[in-house]
Amino acid sequence: GNFHGEHGLAEKWYPWEESVKVPLIIQDPRMSAVSQGTRNDDFVLNIDLAPTILSAAHVPVPKRMQGRDIAQLYLNPEQAVSTWRQDFFYEWTQGDPETGRNGHPPYSAIPAVFALIRKDYKYFYWPQTRYEQLFRVETDPYEENDILNSTAQTTQQALQIMRARYAFLKSWAQSGNPV
Repeated sequence: GNFHGEHGLAEKWYPWEESVKVPLIIQDPRMSAVSQGTRNDDFVLNIDLAPTILSAAHVPVPKRMQGRDIAQLYLNPEQAVSTWRQDFFYEWTQGDPETGRNGHPPYSAIPAVFALIRKDYKYFYWPQTRYEQLFRVETDPYEENDILNSTAQTTQQALQIMRARYAFLKSWAQSGNPV
């Protein structure tokens, strides 16, 4: 989950794959022998860890807590396929990057970024410069070719879908709703 020169960057602040993808190894005594040692590429977020641990300990998960119990991915994988998240909202900011309120200066050495991440596309929005990027991850796994300005109809359709979903998830997540 850290950059080591990819995209000319270091550390962990941005939504490119090298930064957001972090391996997670789970050892759960409830796991069947069939599930042990398997790999899963579903989107699991750091906010899922607390609900998972609480559930495993039979402690009720607070309703306001964001995140989900990931145990369903290995305890009931067939059922989880239809109900697990297909995308997620990503944010790196220290307050309001457009106004500088709440700690994030309008211009910073580490600019704020928001994103919608799916398995087929990624949409980035850099609020301080109002700059957008769109990557088709299926054909550009290293996210090197920004296709936002492509005139291809499929790209423009994907962009509209990504913008709409991004706006919804940003509003949802920043309102404290479960994700």
